[in-house]
Amino acid sequence: MDYRFIFPLLTIGFILPSFILPWVVINLTSQYSYSPLNIILVLINEKNIFNEPNISFNLLDLMIIYVYSYFALVSSMITYLASFITMILSLCFKKHTSKILLVAGILAILSSILWIYSIESFKTHFTQNAEGSGGIIGEEFRGKENIIISTIIKTGIGHKITIAAGVFAILAYLWPLKKENESPRTKAK
Repeated sequence: MDYRFIFPLLTIGFILPSFILPWVVINLTSQYSYSPLNIILVLINEKNIFNEPNISFNLLDLMIIYVYSYFALVSSMITYLASFITMILSLCFKKHTSKILLVAGILAILSSILWIYSIESFKTHFTQNAEGSGGIIGEEFRGKENIIISTIIKTGIGHKITIAAGVFAILAYLWPLKKENESPRTKAK
């Protein structure tokens, strides 16, 4: 029995929820969660899409201070969107599903790596700037800037689920077409 059809279903099953699950959570006066859906819509509209008065900033406004972090975040979302669309489209091309899923899986994992780099780069730059300017709030928190920023900005679960979707997509390509230990009589039929 060929179990190859399971991997595309698992891939789609993981990539769909990762579109709305938070990739980063910011705890600053209240909790703000950002998913690819939020970020991509903000990138397209370049304004607060939810028009909620309690949101005083969006993630892109916060990240744009550090160009490399911002570029990695935008690249991550573009790569994620390409992976998401490619995984969905792979179901339309039955003959080439595994090859399409290989590309989609690589894009999904790349988007998560770029995301992690973006967040960690932001934290590192913020810490360095806070240390260089005399601390976050004067001398009170001097030397604890990294702890404070790690408490304020935390990664969510969305990028981890995207990695899982990428792994399943790659496994769809790597899974052998037929069992190698199949008997010659069965192959002749």
